Amino acid sequence: MNRCFLLLVDGLRPDVADARLSAGELPHLSAMLASGGRSIAITGFPSTTSVSYLPFLTGCTPGHCDIPSIRWLDRAAYTGRWWRDRAALRSYCGYQSPMLDRDIRAEVRTIFELIPESIGIFTPVARGLTRDRDPSRLERQIWGTVAHMAMWHQPSDDAVSRHLLRAAEGDWKFVFAQFPAVDGYTHQSGHNSAKVHRALRRVDATVGGLRRRLQQQGELAKSLILLVSDHGATPVHTHLDLAEWLRAHGVPTLAHPVLWERNPRAAVMVAGNGSAMVYAEPTVARPQRWPIGRLRGPGSFDGGRDLVAALLREPAVALLAAESEAGGIWVGSAHGSALLRPRGDQIAYEPTFGDPLRLGGAWCGSARDWLERTWNSPYPDAPFQLLDQFRSHRSGDLLVIANEGYDFRDRFEIPEHREGHGSLIRAHMQTPIWSSVPAPAPPLRTADLFPSMLHWLGVPIPDHLDGELLWRPQQPHPVPTTPREVALVD
Repeated sequence: MNRCFLLLVDGLRPDVADARLSAGELPHLSAMLASGGRSIAITGFPSTTSVSYLPFLTGCTPGHCDIPSIRWLDRAAYTGRWWRDRAALRSYCGYQSPMLDRDIRAEVRTIFELIPESIGIFTPVARGLTRDRDPSRLERQIWGTVAHMAMWHQPSDDAVSRHLLRAAEGDWKFVFAQFPAVDGYTHQSGHNSAKVHRALRRVDATVGGLRRRLQQQGELAKSLILLVSDHGATPVHTHLDLAEWLRAHGVPTLAHPVLWERNPRAAVMVAGNGSAMVYAEPTVARPQRWPIGRLRGPGSFDGGRDLVAALLREPAVALLAAESEAGGIWVGSAHGSALLRPRGDQIAYEPTFGDPLRLGGAWCGSARDWLERTWNSPYPDAPFQLLDQFRSHRSGDLLVIANEGYDFRDRFEIPEHREGHGSLIRAHMQTPIWSSVPAPAPPLRTADLFPSMLHWLGVPIPDHLDGELLWRPQQPHPVPTTPREVALVD
């Protein structure tokens, strides 16, 4: 029986992983890569924890899953009764985190639903898991609280390691394990800090223990081990608190964690904290978004002033996006404005003036064409990702995306985020893929790993995925011997 182990090191940048490997600090991963390989993929947007796990675990994008962000407002249900309507305001950062499973679009199936012989360790996406297949649920809550309050993240990873090695000795066909410490220490002390390096060395030791157990059981050749990440991160030198910015411009604004605001004319839902969704007139229940013309016109939420133009003048703002009355999505930046329009199975980029996405002018191509064309652009895969964001009926009227060095949350971000993510910039969107068998060549999206894992396991691939079977992993031959375990040095 083939087995698959998906190890997600939250917040790990490809360059950090490569540098530690080159420095000789990751001997077990180096041994795995001797018969395997490395690649890079584009994550889902917004590039933030839990939301960007969805492509790995469903093969579908966040918009397709109807999970547009870690925080969102149901405009069709919220009527301004801040307590009675609290279920229409979502934040997966607190007590509502278990609601993520039920919020995923019903027809989207997780890998845990497709594979009964699967287990999830420290997973925020658990739909399809029974209690015995989610053995770390309580520990995740306990150690997550400790990590937040004490800024001490390593116990979470240590718990993940124990459960992972125990799972390797069982008969699980698919094992998902999430290591949160790298992300926690990145927010706290930087993506290239000593604490991040130490946490990564411990992940390496766990991989060594995993491979040794599989070899002892005669299962190493039949086990696909993937080490991946959900997003990168960059230093934040300036916090532009978007809710406070709107209030300073005379717009009463609703935002987490204080959900009561008298007669709000806007609601701000921040992710990561490099992007945010703005909902106009949140107390008026309505099924449809406001298009960009109404957001900027006399009937706008800001009393007729053009706050969209004011936002575009802010150094913190890289991009704005909203629906267009002319069809498709309007995109604006300091470099101009454009429309993104679906045309059958193609996406058209039509600048109205300038070039907001800095793509060199008008162009039309398939989603795959766009991925290849924008791979190393300032906003990789932006045409596809922006259209996907507005596939969700829960997404905001106005999408605000941060420039590198900025984020959109300050007052209630405790502890302070010294590094952040959630934006469309390249350092947030490109993520590593390290495989125990020869890896696929980029360009890839993280959703593409889902059908590849199912193929390896001999599980039928569902229809209507966003991920494509571009990579059919093959068993390596011969299988190298794992290195002896090395002592960890704190």
